[in-house]
Amino acid sequence: MNKYTAIGLLSAAAEGKRIIVLSPHARARRDAFDEMRTSAPDLEWRLTNGDQRVTLPSGGSIRFLSDNRGLRDRLRGTIADIVLVEDDYAGRTHSDEVRAVIATSPHGEIIRY
Repeated sequence: MNKYTAIGLLSAAAEGKRIIVLSPHARARRDAFDEMRTSAPDLEWRLTNGDQRVTLPSGGSIRFLSDNRGLRDRLRGTIADIVLVEDDYAGRTHSDEVRAVIATSPHGEIIRY
């Protein structure tokens, strides 16, 4: 993730949007998290094993997930307005689960990066 993508996602979250960033592996997830945290260090960032996120005062949030055996279970019941799918992840087989995440959002979108 580059700084322009990070700033754009932070801007959308500041408008109250719920965002999920899907990365192909844990290292890519950590890199995306670090890039975004560098762009907005004043926010309260949650960094626990496998659950990295930030919630903004507007109610918007950004959650970082990577592909592993538990991803299907972690996506079940999750709702988001935007899902950013990193390019290396795009060919994975979880497309039905990703579409279900944005199904209830009036302006849900899946973005490939």
